[in-house]
Amino acid sequence: MKKILLLSLLSIALMLDAQIHLNITSPNVGTAPISSFFSYSYVQQIYPKQELNAAAAGNITGLTFYVDPLASINDSSDWTVYIGHTTKTTFTSGTDWIPASQLTQVFAGNVTKTNNKVEVTFTTPFAYNNSDNLVIAAKENSQSIDINNFDEAFRVYQHIPYSTLYYKGDRMIVDPATPPGGIRADYKSAVTISGLTPSSTPACPFVNDPANNTQFISLTPNFKWLPVSGANSYKISLGTTAGGTEVINQQVVTATDFSPSAPLNPNTTYYLKVTSVTGSLTSSGCTDVVFTTVPPVPVNDACSGALAASAFPYTYTQSDAVSATNNSGFITACPDAMNDGTWFKFTGDGGQFTVKTTMPAGSAYDPQMDIYSGACSSLACVSAVDNGGGGAAETYTFTTTAGTEYFINVGAYEEATDMPEKVFTITITKL
Repeated sequence: MKKILLLSLLSIALMLDAQIHLNITSPNVGTAPISSFFSYSYVQQIYPKQELNAAAAGNITGLTFYVDPLASINDSSDWTVYIGHTTKTTFTSGTDWIPASQLTQVFAGNVTKTNNKVEVTFTTPFAYNNSDNLVIAAKENSQSIDINNFDEAFRVYQHIPYSTLYYKGDRMIVDPATPPGGIRADYKSAVTISGLTPSSTPACPFVNDPANNTQFISLTPNFKWLPVSGANSYKISLGTTAGGTEVINQQVVTATDFSPSAPLNPNTTYYLKVTSVTGSLTSSGCTDVVFTTVPPVPVNDACSGALAASAFPYTYTQSDAVSATNNSGFITACPDAMNDGTWFKFTGDGGQFTVKTTMPAGSAYDPQMDIYSGACSSLACVSAVDNGGGGAAETYTFTTTAGTEYFINVGAYEEATDMPEKVFTITITKL
């Protein structure tokens, strides 16, 4: 009899442990898992495998959503709930719904608010594979609405941008097979997922700045990551090799951002790892975020360092333009002022020359190309060239004066804001 009792208690304990709680104490409300403020709604939410942090695959038996204590859902209680696997992490547009064919209906009926919770028990458990991300979808079918202080009733938390897609309106019950265009949100439902056993260590944080494999990161970056549910601190490591810690070694922080105390080296690839800590447990298996810092300030950053073109055609690709500084301010020799970018020069011979700047394929950089004569200390405007938009080439042909030195500044077209320069190629051709 004692053995049976012990086994029963153990079974109950395991069932209670088989729950994953995601930000259930969040104070915010939003349109998820349904809208209580509109007659009808349909909401899809993506919970990445990394965030779920389940110990293994398992059968999801139910979901618990959390309601603001002052909110009512009496007229928003007719629900249909779906669940499924997805490789998506975000929704790319308002029509990027996960197809209904990839979802399984797990509940249909009326729900109630009890102790500020809505518990949805599945009619049939859903087998989660623990390799894909999880999508939770719900539609609300009641024509009436609930009037609450904050409009919406359910607790949500900020997470990956565009990880929720919702439609809400008063005209029709939504057909998940052909949902109308919706709105993307940067939050998700605070939720308890029953049936999955959480990992013994906390989840790895999502690092959102810098993004993996990003180039041209500032030498004084501010690393940012999303909070992990239940974590009370984080550890930061930074090195120049995979898993390296020679720059920062497991530094503990309680915020969700961090800036190194000393500037990083230019034109260097770094490996950043952020882990979360809950009590004495640290997340494991977290991957590095790889990024490369900006190159050094270009040698032709100032007019005095202008690169000289002596043989034509002259071609130069300014791959380090992003590190150009604005020096003493904006260049105002021409009526159409511009950022102080990078500089080139050549000596005229009385013939015609064409100066052209082009951007790499896919670039949205919109430079201005100003041409001057004279000297750096007394520039005279020849022409300000800014005819194209983002990514468009700029070209100017003119007749030179023999023996006159010409300076070319290629920089961002803004004349009152210091904007970063980007990669471009300049070509100077003698006609």
